[in-house]
Amino acid sequence: MNAHSTPRLRHKTRPAAAFAALGETGLRRIEDCIVNLLQRDEAEDVHALRVGARHLRAVLWVFGPLLPPGIAQRWKQDLRALADAAGEVRDWDVFMVETVQPALERQPGDSILHAVADTARTRRRLARETMLTRLAQYRDDPLPALHRDLAHLPLHTDDGSGSLGPFARTRVRKARKTLRRRALAARHDGLRALHRQRIAGKRLRYAIEALAPILPKQKTRRLHHKLVRRQVRLGGVVDESVARRLMSECLGVPLQEQDAGPDAA
Repeated sequence: MNAHSTPRLRHKTRPAAAFAALGETGLRRIEDCIVNLLQRDEAEDVHALRVGARHLRAVLWVFGPLLPPGIAQRWKQDLRALADAAGEVRDWDVFMVETVQPALERQPGDSILHAVADTARTRRRLARETMLTRLAQYRDDPLPALHRDLAHLPLHTDDGSGSLGPFARTRVRKARKTLRRRALAARHDGLRALHRQRIAGKRLRYAIEALAPILPKQKTRRLHHKLVRRQVRLGGVVDESVARRLMSECLGVPLQEQDAGPDAA
């Protein structure tokens, strides 16, 4: 199977077999991203790795209840570590493109802005060096172990989950309920709750994309469009908070607690 092809899922597919197919495709895509990042320095490659990890984490969430506890926990930890490896570089990339560069275009002679840009580039370079070290290690281990997990899954045994169609719809409904609950909490609990809402929305979105062949097309298409719009809106709020944190780091001034982003130390 091509690394970028979509597995052919059917309503009667065993869920374990569906996870193996989706997991293998996701791992291949992540491997391609790591190769690109080790060979060149492009912001879009960092973003692609993060998106690939999120997609696979959503797949893991969908099928997690069917997996042996040891495998599910290992995948959860390893995929989180992978996403975290590229997180700081991605933050600096967004900060440069959406905050620093527009400011320099408006005030090209501002010495403080140029100092901020220099500091941001230095921090980003150091973060990238750390990221590449972690990715090279990840490629050697645990990535091969994740492939072995898929190779040894019992794909055709009756695990009590039935066929993929009903199972997938049940899991998507659960993800939607979680999103609604977090959306209500975000109305009262501030930025961190908003960040959790955003994560729940991404999980639902990527689960729908992975399971699209066996979900009701018209309903899921409308829901997917809504999730994309909401993700853009919430992403802007979170990115602004992260930008304040990074600007404070560049200027060497303390960050107000209410401005602390979800990833702030």
